[in-house]
Amino acid sequence: MSRAARLPLTLFAATAAQALATFTVFVLPVLAPLASATLGIGAQWIGVQMALTYGAAAVTSAAVGPALLRFGPARCTQAALAAAAFACASYALAWLPGMALGALATGLGYGLTNPAASQVLSRMTPPARRNMVFAIKQTGVPLGAALAGLLLPSLAQAIGWRGAALATACTLAALTLAYTPFRAAWDTDRDPSVPLRANQGGALRALRQRPGLLGLAIAGGTYSAIQLAFGAYLVTMLVAEFHWTPVAAGLATALVQVTGAVARIAWGWVADRVGSGLRTLAAIGLLSAGSAALVPFATGWPQPAVLALLAFLGFCVAGWNGVLIAEADRLAAPGRAGEAVGGVLVLSFGGVVLGPSLQALLVTLAGGYAPAFGLLALLPLAGAVVAWRTARAPATPP
Repeated sequence: MSRAARLPLTLFAATAAQALATFTVFVLPVLAPLASATLGIGAQWIGVQMALTYGAAAVTSAAVGPALLRFGPARCTQAALAAAAFACASYALAWLPGMALGALATGLGYGLTNPAASQVLSRMTPPARRNMVFAIKQTGVPLGAALAGLLLPSLAQAIGWRGAALATACTLAALTLAYTPFRAAWDTDRDPSVPLRANQGGALRALRQRPGLLGLAIAGGTYSAIQLAFGAYLVTMLVAEFHWTPVAAGLATALVQVTGAVARIAWGWVADRVGSGLRTLAAIGLLSAGSAALVPFATGWPQPAVLALLAFLGFCVAGWNGVLIAEADRLAAPGRAGEAVGGVLVLSFGGVVLGPSLQALLVTLAGGYAPAFGLLALLPLAGAVVAWRTARAPATPP
């Protein structure tokens, strides 16, 4: 079977792995009210779990190169799902050190999924379809988050939150084995003789050595910061400052998630038509900054107008991921797409950790969530400038 013929199945499998890894990231946040009651701690400790998870993901992304070369993307995907299964089993213990260990395992696995998928998709995707293919793959992120929110509360109600975590662990363990048949097609370029310590830090060196990658990574860091801050504080802002009911605020959040999923595909289509991922990212940054700057003025708007603004903001701040990864793949050294994607994601995961914390600080300084979002608009504006300058900079052909 030709590579073009294998692409649909490969894309489906890679998207499913991304969704499963993201589902695991949201296991504890979704189950937090029940888990915190069992453990006798406040639900705000979930912030620590997210920081541990994405910090570990950044470490994996920085060091993923040798593992991809030695084991191949299929085996690395299996390792990611196995780590996710171990994490959920650790959560089921209802023991604080086990929670921390599970958060670290979740992040270590999560950091493998994007580089592994990029390594195999890079070989099979025609250049003219690159942005669309990677955008579709990235829909696994909102899909996984949505599935966690839909399935886990009902499962926890039926068998308890610990039972829900354990059932997730068993499902992930079974699905880990389901990826074994992909090894024949995905891991053809692996070299078992490559030592795991070989080329350590290669992902970060790629940012310096490959033209355009550092600017791409900086833009990704600013965009991920506002994306996570927006997701973390949207409901709280709508209830506290827009005086919406919690149900209405929850529906608005669901709308934002849907528009974000659609946006990933739409922006991928735009980037393929424009022929420049970096210019598309610059446009996304400008639109994100402009719409975020309107939030402080929207507190007195009618509810439909606020919903329209939030939907458009979600379309921008949650739609850039696929274009970013496709552009990292384009700029990577031959055969090193996974390493380049890993390097770019180090700064993106850094933005994930920074964004909610920075937003919390700005809320204190600005006196509210809506004014803080207005100030946070400076981040995607800076990212847009970096992306545009990177697109215009002379570069050697990748």
